[in-house]
Amino acid sequence: MTITESIKFNKLKEENEKLKNEITELKQQQLYKEDFNEFAHCMNCGDDYDFDNKCSTCGWKRIIDLKDNSKYDTLPSKEGE
Repeated sequence: MTITESIKFNKLKEENEKLKNEITELKQQQLYKEDFNEFAHCMNCGDDYDFDNKCSTCGWKRIIDLKDNSKYDTLPSKEGE
């Protein structure tokens, strides 16, 4: 391998490592469906939801609750953009 090829190879290797680290960081920020828990009943009155995801008794809409808030807290905020 010539010196030029060696330099190019080392630069590509370095860039590859940076991209691997970036992928690892992005995977840690990924939020999955499994991180959420869906309630089958209204948090306000306790009645079951009907088909339009609204409580038939008090009218509250279905709410999503996180199983683990620490995962949510590590996600980037849209306000910070």
